Amino acid sequence: MGSYVELHCHSNFSLLDGASPPEELVARVKELGMTALAITDHDGLYGAVRFYKAAKESGIKPLIGAEITLDNGCHLLLIAENKAGYSNLCRLLSYSHLKGGKTKAALDWPTLASLSSGLICLSGCRSGEVCKCLVQAKEDDAMAVAEKYLEVFGRKEFFLEIQFHYLPDDTRLCEQLVFIAKKLGIGYVATNNVHYATPEKHKLQDVLVCIKNRTTLDESAKLRRPNFEYYLKSHEEMCQLFAGYGEAIANSSLIAERCSVGLEFEEYRFPDFPLPQDETGMSYLTKLCYLGMEERYEPVTEKVRKQLEHELGVIDKMNLAGYFLIVWDIMHYARKNGIPAQGRGSAADSIVAYVLGITRVDPIRHNLLFERFLNEGMKGTPDIDIDVSTNHREKLIQYVYDKYGQEHTAMVSNVVTFQARNAVRDVGKALGIPSHIVDRLAKSLDSYSASNLKDEVANLGEFRNNGSLPWQKFISLCQEIADFPRHLSIHVGGMIVSSCPLVDIVPLEPATAPGRIVT
Repeated sequence: MGSYVELHCHSNFSLLDGASPPEELVARVKELGMTALAITDHDGLYGAVRFYKAAKESGIKPLIGAEITLDNGCHLLLIAENKAGYSNLCRLLSYSHLKGGKTKAALDWPTLASLSSGLICLSGCRSGEVCKCLVQAKEDDAMAVAEKYLEVFGRKEFFLEIQFHYLPDDTRLCEQLVFIAKKLGIGYVATNNVHYATPEKHKLQDVLVCIKNRTTLDESAKLRRPNFEYYLKSHEEMCQLFAGYGEAIANSSLIAERCSVGLEFEEYRFPDFPLPQDETGMSYLTKLCYLGMEERYEPVTEKVRKQLEHELGVIDKMNLAGYFLIVWDIMHYARKNGIPAQGRGSAADSIVAYVLGITRVDPIRHNLLFERFLNEGMKGTPDIDIDVSTNHREKLIQYVYDKYGQEHTAMVSNVVTFQARNAVRDVGKALGIPSHIVDRLAKSLDSYSASNLKDEVANLGEFRNNGSLPWQKFISLCQEIADFPRHLSIHVGGMIVSSCPLVDIVPLEPATAPGRIVT
């Protein structure tokens, strides 16, 4: 029997639900001697890259998935088996958000059925459609629903998911799910619906649920999980839980072996810049640079000419002509329309950026080193930041949308995290601490960081000496929640432009701003 692999796991990017960062979950998996892990956050891949990098660095195989919400309110677990499956997962998540709106994802059945290729489907937790029918004692309906999923995903890609958290009807549900699986000739697999790395983290998860639902621990019993069994369990623990279902453990390992998805993104390139007839990207960039050189330098010295030739050679070898043309075009539009804009940072070390009008600093005059900005040993893309006038930024953003199209362009989202003051307010409310005390404490903090919150509270004797309030628990929870993702917002000027449709690479969703899509 293969070693157990957790296939249903939520990080703290299951916003206000998961209680462990991806890195903490990976570290725990490694500590337990497990070889792979799937992160399946709610309706998004927000933490997927962080998880992927942490797993690779730790020698753990990363599996990319998500727990999606259907338009009937039921949950379904999808794990990408290959590149095509990853693209379909991105599309499904995008469509569910675009249909459900900013606050509620909702995926319809026809869309799921049309984009099932390359995905392994698990029937889900108690909120899954099959399990919901069984909880309601509708065995025939459960069988019919399982047949419906089987028809869409196929016998090798659809698995019934069994879980055991010491709840009253867990034994019955496992027996019934395995019966359906055998009746239909499909596999079944054990998962633990993980929401935190270790048992003691359940307290933080309870608080997160309270924050999400704007309530207190005393008033949230029906919203919180019934016990602290939703942690990353070892192979031995899972084998004990599912002693009569060895196949369920073995299938977790078999599914993990089948999945292989990379998130390096190196194969994706910049969109094709519209070129004049008979021009290549490099020939047009060279022409623009020499025209700019004549304008910027008088006279044009041999040193200037040699540096320009050198930089163009590096850009050509690294296939970055399109990137420079895109940035030049944005700056050209800004200048033509009176929009104050200027490139900054290490791009100022480049004479190409200077003669194209991207930057305003002469790197020859100031003896700046081009290799600090770009050299052949670099991985990834050179960084050219552009500062744009706040009053004109929207006009420039709209130009990029119009130039490359909605299908290839999206705004970047920010992940807003808990800092000291909002941690104090949210955790304090969840613990039932009187609002006037929480408010005074939050306003009295000298720092936005929650890492030194203990010292801050220690300096406030009136709070520390109030024995009726749970200060140690309060401080500990505030420190644990520090830097946790709280919600998403839209970056004021960050944009993604891609050659292929963005929905093939990353999930998209609507921003609060009308007509804006974010990733």
